[in-house]
This record gives sequence, structure tokens and C-alpha cells, in this order.
Amino acid sequence: MRKKSVLSYNMTWADGANPDGLIPIGRQFDFIGDVETEEMILVDGDESLCLGYHGVKCYKDVFVGDMIEFHATLTNVGNTSRDCHIEVFKLATPAFREGKADYKPGDMVWFDEPVLCTEGDVRLVVKKHLQRGEQPDGTVIDPWRHLDDFPE
Repeated sequence: MRKKSVLSYNMTWADGANPDGLIPIGRQFDFIGDVETEEMILVDGDESLCLGYHGVKCYKDVFVGDMIEFHATLTNVGNTSRDCHIEVFKLATPAFREGKADYKPGDMVWFDEPVLCTEGDVRLVVKKHLQRGEQPDGTVIDPWRHLDDFPE
């Protein structure tokens, strides 16, 4: 069973909320939702429902131009509930944000180690009748089963 999903993304001005390029935490959660959905599709073949987040901590700001990785790591599988640990890492940032004096437009500073920006936990639910089992290649097996096959 695949236990981790990763989504990489370069933040753009469409993601920013104000002139200084700060990315709002809500926008980060859009991508967190995407990576946890990918994890549930690979584990169960269904997108899941999010019951909620807990223990979320924001350590570093994320800005336009930052290269970000979103991680969802499966930590517990119950009858219908699944728990994941979520993490947001900054891999690189535009050179001007690091105070580089002799940068060219588009120059990036890549960090030796990814910088943890946000982390927390999420509980997801996949209803029993929607659990299709592990989907190792990401192709959902029998995604269009007729709804009459399921109890109310």
C-alpha cells in the first residue's frame, strides 16, 4: 500500500493575495486537499471526505515564486477513517527574497534541506461501499459502478 503522496508546485501570482506576494494559508490548503485526495485515491480508489484538520502549525511564510512540495503521509487506516500527516516544504525561493544582490530575473536559491513551512494532521473518511482497494498506478478500478448496487 502506498503510504505517501507528494505534489510539487511553483506558486504564482494567481495564488497570491496581496502586493508583497504572500500566499494565504487557505490557498496552501487547496493544494493540501489535492495531495491528500491523491493519497486516498491510491489507497481506496475514492476521493474521500475530509472530517477536519488538527494540530496545524505554520512555521514559515510561503510567497509567489516559491517552489513548494506538499506531502500527505498515511498514518492510520480504520474501518472507514484514514489519518494522514500533512507537510508543506519550501524547496527554493526567488533569489531576491534571499537578499542576493547580483541576481538575474528568474534566479532561484535552492535550499540544501527542504524548509518545513506548515504541518498538521487530517482525518478523512471513505465510506465502506466506496472502498475499491489499493490503486497502485492511480487508475481507479470500476469507477462507475451503478449506484443501485449500494445500500441507502
